[in-house]
Amino acid sequence: MLLKNKTAIITGGASGIGFATAEELLKHGVSKILLIDLNESLNPDLKAQLNACNQNAEIFYAQCDVSNKLQLEKILRQDAIQWLGSIDILVNSAGVLEGSAAHCIGVNLIGLIECTFITIDLMTKEKSGTGGFIVNISSIAGLEPYPIAVVYTASKFGVTGFTRSLGTDLLYNRTGVKLAVVCPGATETKMIQEAGDHMCTYPWMMPAARELLAKFTMQQPSAVGKCVVKAITEGETGSIWVASEDKIIPIQTEQCKFKF
Repeated sequence: MLLKNKTAIITGGASGIGFATAEELLKHGVSKILLIDLNESLNPDLKAQLNACNQNAEIFYAQCDVSNKLQLEKILRQDAIQWLGSIDILVNSAGVLEGSAAHCIGVNLIGLIECTFITIDLMTKEKSGTGGFIVNISSIAGLEPYPIAVVYTASKFGVTGFTRSLGTDLLYNRTGVKLAVVCPGATETKMIQEAGDHMCTYPWMMPAARELLAKFTMQQPSAVGKCVVKAITEGETGSIWVASEDKIIPIQTEQCKFKF
């Protein structure tokens, strides 16, 4: 997919990986972009920062808790269509590291699943759409066991499995929608900076968490944004991309072994 004059939606778009992804998409020619986040409005300085990436682009913002399906339905089916006209790209970047198990799974996995299904329904060629590309942000903790934060890991394994399972020719040939999953490594975000003992499976695991993070070279969110762009412009449906230590690594996998 070429990005020039495309439209895009990013959940968790007001900070961290979501915001950096918005910058990268705008730099590559996306003409209309909708950021969805919990904040009431987009900080004027941040909007100016986005405008500097593409002065001709239109930037929209909507407050939403992605774990609230009713809010999602309204924003995607009404506001997004009114502002963007149609949706070419969705990046599901909203995520949490701490909180109850229900909250973590609700935001990181269930909200992402609902957002994906609603957007596919709006993109699909079955309903006069033009198809599109959905990128779901998982984590390297969605590829390998991470005992320090097991609920977060479970949510990210779910994201990876959901995206790979849906990202097949069976769906693409009918809808024109491709999906890919991006798995960031240690990334300098507010979520990581503010993480406390409650991010861990048990509070006494926090020293081990710090020791593990120290083994990685912390990358900036822009490294993940660049990976998202590469996944959209070069990736096949169901593909996995790792963005870690400023490297972009496509993971070689086979599509679903079942033949339809």
